[in-house]
Amino acid sequence: MIKSYTVAVREIDESAAAVGQAMEAVASLPLLKNTVGIITAHPESVPSGVFRDVARALPFPSVGMTTIAHCAGAEADTYMLSILTLTSDDCAFSCGASAPIPEKCGVETAREAVRKCYGELTGRLPSEPRLALLYSQFFLAPRQYQFTGAISEIVPRLPVFGAVANDDKQNVRPQTNARILADGELYDDRPALLLVSGNVSPKFYIASVTEDAIIMPRVGVITEADGIKLLKVNNINAPDFFKQIGFLCAESGGWRNGGEGLLSSLFVLHINDDCGGAADITRIPFMVDAEAVYCAGPLIEGAAISIAFNTQDGVVETASRICEQVKRDNAGGTAIMYTCIGRRYGLLGEPMAELSAIIDRMGDGFVYTAAYGSGEMCPTRITKDKAFNQDHSQTIVACVF
Repeated sequence: MIKSYTVAVREIDESAAAVGQAMEAVASLPLLKNTVGIITAHPESVPSGVFRDVARALPFPSVGMTTIAHCAGAEADTYMLSILTLTSDDCAFSCGASAPIPEKCGVETAREAVRKCYGELTGRLPSEPRLALLYSQFFLAPRQYQFTGAISEIVPRLPVFGAVANDDKQNVRPQTNARILADGELYDDRPALLLVSGNVSPKFYIASVTEDAIIMPRVGVITEADGIKLLKVNNINAPDFFKQIGFLCAESGGWRNGGEGLLSSLFVLHINDDCGGAADITRIPFMVDAEAVYCAGPLIEGAAISIAFNTQDGVVETASRICEQVKRDNAGGTAIMYTCIGRRYGLLGEPMAELSAIIDRMGDGFVYTAAYGSGEMCPTRITKDKAFNQDHSQTIVACVF
């Protein structure tokens, strides 16, 4: 069994003050035999040294990431650092980062770095992992889903859950303070893993769009895709197909709602998982050229596709829905939630509305954190043989144990 506690630190500029606040709070926690921390911090805590110094001061190892806004229990803010402390007598924790993954390296190079990291961390555990938490920098190439896939190749049954770090600047190095944390160091060129073994049985929850948000249901089937490139729908060149149905402007090739459709128009993929299960996975289309429509996440051939729009009401409703599902299924425990940064943009003039809804719905029965990511990892289904680990976008996901 895992006990958990949250510590919120509002100081992100002065390192000594932040370390003092964090250590005073952690010193009061009733820690058990094995302990690990998951730190979530605003990007401005990176250049100030607060993120690194707090992590190094803790009496236990930690992983984490930057985010532009998050909550730790009822504490919610943009300029905040928090520590979700997990402690247990019958669960063990092992965490660390992979070797550097060069930009635009081959897929096998990236996967091998993750496989090696997984092997090293597993070797420190007394038994096989039951849960993997993955934190990644935003990678243009290779994409983050390759990291999830590398772990699933090694242990098909292991659920992988996590998120991609972000900043409110561009996700382009070195223009961003987005970082992941491991071993007291901050990185922008590799993912980090936290493996959990022992008496833990996580449950997973996913919510993305409401039925009202779908404006074009099941318009076609993906007949050709290459990674994040949507090439053909109904055997028609994808850009031409979306022009035909009126989603792309035939004259300009631009999105019907203007710009490139980034963070407002969504594709919902209706997929099957080869074991009789079905799931809906959301993708953000972020670019179009004559050959393809490019999406934030891998496409799946054979999936039916619907078109939806992100709205403030939909974001709040789906966040509230996932919290109610968690409470119905669990008497209490620890809940880790990640929600897409694109959903926050959909909140327009009320950027804290989603976090406020989560706090209102979760109440006092759970120890929980919720943070914005630039991508979310969560299994859509787990059988006795396999966890169907997927990358998501424009989605809120939760891991409860």
